[in-house]
Amino acid sequence: MKIRILYVFFFFCINSSYAQNWQLVWEDDFNGNALDSTKWNHDIGTGSQYGLWGWGNGELQFYQSQNTTINNGIATITVKEEPNGLVDSWGNTSYYSSSKLTTKGIFDFRYGKVEARIKSLDGEGFWPAFWLLPTGGGWPCDGEIDIMEQWGNNYLTNNTTGAAHLGDCPYSQSTHFYQNFSMYISSGSFADNFHAYSIIWTEDTIKWLVDENEVFYITPDSYTSIPSQSFWPFNSNQWYLIINLAISQSGPNANTVFPNQMEIDYVRVYQENTTSIINTSANENIIYPNPSNNYLILKGQDSKYIRIFNIEGRLILDELLSNNNRINVGHLDSGMYLIELEDSFGIKTNKKIIIKKFTLI
Repeated sequence: MKIRILYVFFFFCINSSYAQNWQLVWEDDFNGNALDSTKWNHDIGTGSQYGLWGWGNGELQFYQSQNTTINNGIATITVKEEPNGLVDSWGNTSYYSSSKLTTKGIFDFRYGKVEARIKSLDGEGFWPAFWLLPTGGGWPCDGEIDIMEQWGNNYLTNNTTGAAHLGDCPYSQSTHFYQNFSMYISSGSFADNFHAYSIIWTEDTIKWLVDENEVFYITPDSYTSIPSQSFWPFNSNQWYLIINLAISQSGPNANTVFPNQMEIDYVRVYQENTTSIINTSANENIIYPNPSNNYLILKGQDSKYIRIFNIEGRLILDELLSNNNRINVGHLDSGMYLIELEDSFGIKTNKKIIIKKFTLI
């Protein structure tokens, strides 16, 4: 009975600490009859005005504001064929149009939970995305966070991805790095219904969620192969939102249906409530890598002691933190453990870690 009580107690503590107390700081529920210009800008054209061909990716569409409509609380971006063509500043002609929405120059931020509820679309060549770029930043040295990207195909859009890009400026293929995930839906298509795509972004950590289920996360340790001149850019700058529907360089095929559309129910940005007793600041204690194999690194301030409990609540490590905040866990078996950090004032914080032993075959 004592073991069970301890388990419930520590499980409650770790989940209380793990759950953020979010405060909504920005949102658009698209309740009007036109796009709110106090919240969004339109990017126009093909990117040629910025020296980019097809917005840097060889995309085939010409962006224009009239491809975005608002009705019954839904923003719709419609992709269309343009038989007469639309000519950009370089004199190049595009035979497709769409829209790209950004909050650049209106709203930017760093850290929090960022979420949009989107109904995607099926069709070869379609490339819907929900992502972030740093205000005034260079690419890829100042980073890019892709919350949702999907590439339409000849069948169903049953795969969604996300990524975080970094590297050196000016761009070089040899010094451009990214970490990404790919998630498949069990049946049907992401175009069948609305789905919530989000990240939880704190210092040194980005987690991706689909319909509130965590599917991927990264820390600086995820980029161990990066040359020393590159660095983790996601703790710097202010970042703005982007939602767009592109057509990939490979283009549509004979089965691709036009016109077609992606729909956005809402976009929201939350940050942690600073009045909460479960308060996270820029100095929040971050433990990585997680899962871990042999060691943990604590990044943060003021923690003096570390204690590790197994899921039954039994104390298996209790020690004073060293100056390098590196903790050896190579002797622990695979499984979930609960960490208690205590600072010099006796204030305690709980974390959850996974130990995963790797076996060479």
